[in-house]
Amino acid sequence: MPDLVSSALQVQAPATLSIDGGFGAWRALTRAATSGIRGSLSYSGVSPRLSWTLMDREQPEQALRQPPAGTLPPVVEALTQAVDLGIAIVADGVVATVNRAFLGLFGAQQAWNTLVGEPVATLSEREPFCAAASLWAARHDGYGRRHRCTVGDRVIEGRWHALPSDDPPLLAVIARDLTNEVRVRGRLRQHNRALAELVATKTELVSALLHELRTPLTSALGIVDLLPEGSGDPLLDEALPMVARSLHRINDITTQIAAISGIESGAVPMEQRQFDVPALLAEVAAAHGATVRAQASAPIAVGDRARLGEVFNRLIAAVRAVGGSADEIAAELLDDRWRIALKLPPQQATDRLFTAADSGGNATALMLARAVVGRHGGTVGVETVTGTPYLVVRLPRGGPSQP
Repeated sequence: MPDLVSSALQVQAPATLSIDGGFGAWRALTRAATSGIRGSLSYSGVSPRLSWTLMDREQPEQALRQPPAGTLPPVVEALTQAVDLGIAIVADGVVATVNRAFLGLFGAQQAWNTLVGEPVATLSEREPFCAAASLWAARHDGYGRRHRCTVGDRVIEGRWHALPSDDPPLLAVIARDLTNEVRVRGRLRQHNRALAELVATKTELVSALLHELRTPLTSALGIVDLLPEGSGDPLLDEALPMVARSLHRINDITTQIAAISGIESGAVPMEQRQFDVPALLAEVAAAHGATVRAQASAPIAVGDRARLGEVFNRLIAAVRAVGGSADEIAAELLDDRWRIALKLPPQQATDRLFTAADSGGNATALMLARAVVGRHGGTVGVETVTGTPYLVVRLPRGGPSQP
């Protein structure tokens, strides 16, 4: 492949040189464009034919320092102007071309070709481009790095890239507007902080309520335990056992709520041990007279087996209490997540799941399930398959998370 630039400099102006080929011709075209040789691009068949006409060589150094408009290949000019990203191409420290999107990032009103031939050092010192002085200076650093700067009320991010070129070096900066992204991230951080404050407030509220409940509850349970079994008054003898059962029920609920709060906040640790999910489900199902339909020779999972066993035990009891069918537990491994499904009764109100009067006292079952499964990186929810609602636990095979 002949050197187009060297050949051009050996002939008298005006002279026209042509070259055929693919990538080699492209490199020659690029070098010729930045060496002050005017030219045009034409196609012959499937291969591009590059035709370049030698400039007037009376001022070769000036042409090299300040490439006039049109010295870049027409294809490069067209692509630069067609894309939505801001692009500026620099040849040996001089602006070779910029597109309208690049000027729009800076709010510049002048035509794009008015900057062609201007040294970058000069451009970086005048308005509005001086606001991105760090971006212009970054062309001497490692290529591909992100450089962010603020121009007015906009946040611009640019990256410098080296383009194929022999001499002089060609650099391109690709810039984009990050203003909306930065604003969204800022709002997201604010929402996350607000959510963290709400979670902390909830934890403090639950802890305060439990503390206030336990003190009188402990006293009441102590008094009930000291009462005689019979008082001689039939009405009192009937009421006292009822009061004792209610107090013990309140004590159990407060203990469960304290445990759930500790799991959600991370105060209660989760074990990370390997266990067989179908085997665990089979043990829990056997205690309830149910069966498990699961994959054979399924992979081992990692997690807190005891906590998960308590979750599935509570969920089976809760589903049966609301009239669901927990005679069979379906478990399947989808990608890296287990899907465990329990059939719910038709027309089940998902917003009052296990909290209705006929739920059999299983109001905390769903709270416990969401806390434990959530710590394992999973979810608990209601899904409908062919019109039938299911309570579905999705559990990843990996270990529990540590807040």
